[in-house]
Amino acid sequence: MGKEKILRPGSAEVKTMITEAIRIDAGLQTMQNSDKNHRRIAQQAAQALYDDRIQKALEQMDVEHINRGKQGLRVGLLRDNGIENIWQLSKKNFQQLCAIDGLGDQSVRKILDTVKQIVENTKETIRVRIQSENPGQVDDDLIKALYIRIHAKSLCERGKTLYTAHHKPLQQELTLSRKALNGFGWLFRSQIAKQQIINGVEMLRTRLAGDFGCGLQAWEEMENASPDIYWADYIANAPMYYTELESLGLNWEKQETAGGLPAQLAAEIEAQTLDLQHLKATLRSYQTFGAKYIVHQKKCLLGDEMGLGKTVQAIASMVALAAEGKSHFMVVCPASVLINWCREIQKFSDLETIKVHGNDEEGLLHWRENGGVAVTTFESISRFTLPEKFKISMVITDEAHYVKNPDTQRTKALLKLLDKTEYVLFMSGTPLENRVEEMCFLVNCLQPQIAKELEDVKYLSTAEQFRLQLAPVYLRRTRDSVLQELPELIEKEQWCALGEQERQDYKEAVLSGNFMAIRQVSWQVDDLKNSSKAARLIELCEQAREQKRKVIVFSFFRSTLQKVTELLGDRCLEPITGEISPQRRQEIVDAFSKAEDDAVLASQVQAGGAGLNIQSASVIIFCEPQIKPSIENQAIARAYRMGQVRDVLVYRLLADDTIDESMLELLKNKQQQFDSFADESVVGEESLKPAESAWISKLVEEEKKRFAEKE
Repeated sequence: MGKEKILRPGSAEVKTMITEAIRIDAGLQTMQNSDKNHRRIAQQAAQALYDDRIQKALEQMDVEHINRGKQGLRVGLLRDNGIENIWQLSKKNFQQLCAIDGLGDQSVRKILDTVKQIVENTKETIRVRIQSENPGQVDDDLIKALYIRIHAKSLCERGKTLYTAHHKPLQQELTLSRKALNGFGWLFRSQIAKQQIINGVEMLRTRLAGDFGCGLQAWEEMENASPDIYWADYIANAPMYYTELESLGLNWEKQETAGGLPAQLAAEIEAQTLDLQHLKATLRSYQTFGAKYIVHQKKCLLGDEMGLGKTVQAIASMVALAAEGKSHFMVVCPASVLINWCREIQKFSDLETIKVHGNDEEGLLHWRENGGVAVTTFESISRFTLPEKFKISMVITDEAHYVKNPDTQRTKALLKLLDKTEYVLFMSGTPLENRVEEMCFLVNCLQPQIAKELEDVKYLSTAEQFRLQLAPVYLRRTRDSVLQELPELIEKEQWCALGEQERQDYKEAVLSGNFMAIRQVSWQVDDLKNSSKAARLIELCEQAREQKRKVIVFSFFRSTLQKVTELLGDRCLEPITGEISPQRRQEIVDAFSKAEDDAVLASQVQAGGAGLNIQSASVIIFCEPQIKPSIENQAIARAYRMGQVRDVLVYRLLADDTIDESMLELLKNKQQQFDSFADESVVGEESLKPAESAWISKLVEEEKKRFAEKE
């Protein structure tokens, strides 16, 4: 009986498998070397965007702009020759301008020098950002290039792993599979040789059916992603895109990362090395500098403006110290942001997080024995019992201005902890340089020698020397200085004319002298159909729906929020008030972020104005004026922060011919005073702190008097 005949594999199938295997193998190899090409494409796209923005800015400048210095240049001659704006003029050279009748060499040189200066000034001052609403081709090209560059990084690592594992055995399989294509040669091969070829073909088929066969799928999907996909990714992860943009090394990405620190200190900070391999976030350049500052200075205050990512800088510093062998970290914060801190640490690092709240002795003991990050509250630390010689690697105190009073229990408890601590970080988004006494106390907690030196300069009329003294202990950057990409913040006053019933209710509130009732003008009516503010609120929310914008409605009053919630029905989520737990508050914010584009979040301004990131919203509505500019600023900063990609619209609902007018004027004056003070002086803010009850009483009395005069 003869040997069983071994059939040759089908040539068409084998050819297809060989072609596909070679394609994937070559693609995996190319993938590993793609970074340089992707970087070049992204740089070209970024430069094209920048050039486009400069061109548009210059096109909007009338050619008359060259005479702003009253140089008497003959603009009419330029217009007669079709030159209408500065962009067109900047494209002309000396010979072309000299060819215009009536322009001499001297005038042309003056024109060219003036235009050059205008162009340079424009480049220095222009804010370049990606336009996500009605984007142009340059915006689209850049987002696609950045999308590919961002997602290619993780795919390249996987590609390298696949190539290393499969390339060599694949070559043998390809050699055997090619032999199966030779039908004539097949006839003369031995049974053993034929079986080897069959085995090679089967191994190739198995390889293509496994991970290797899918090796390029995600890569090709990334390269061929539709605009809907990469724009949605940008809107969800905008900070990552701007971080990537920074990494391209473009000279038009201007940032004041050092926050005005002296050059020598800034250079020392820059030279500080950080091991951030266990940080699960990519830092902006100013955030990297902030983390270096924290580690280098050991005991300091990070005062970056709200929305700049102080939390991730703090986490980065803990990760870097953990890499050096430090083990026990503690975050002390208000109860309202306890959950948020736990989530952020878990999200952005590999550090173990232990929530230690109230009398949680078990959690405290676990942290003492195992290390990690203990996240606790100001109220809890007074109950802590730690061994006398126990050492803490780092204590981070969020909202450090909470411990400004040395006589309070919370401050005394914190100072006891600091005695056991090698590294200390205070954090506050409040510009504390405007509260000199508070600043001096906080600095004394950190670096007493600097606090002592501050005593000699704290009442100077200008801030420069004060800030130089603070440099080793205080780092503050503003949104304008480091987030060039932030969209516009558009603030609009919405004046509402009161109806008869509203006017009567308001009059009764004024005559009773009830300030809280007076502030709720228009919201006090029994039937919201008679509320002019409610009517305007509905109109603004409808506009937001049409524009696919999410809305946050702020009010000081729970009763007003309840009416807003009833008014908007299913569109409005459960309101955030001071009564709900921090965990529930975060759950509501998470639900709002995932909700439909027309969703509305109602919140008490005190409860929602701190510790939350709500950049999914781009419309903010205040139901009444607040009593301090800082209250509104904090609330606005919940949405107008890093990661916001749309212009943020802020509406203030105001009742005409009521106390709203006086309050608005007073708040504007306070804000102007504060801005001026922050920029020019450190005398102390005593002149800005009249007792609130005094000016409130004055407003109420003036309103009573106004009504009496009308009678």
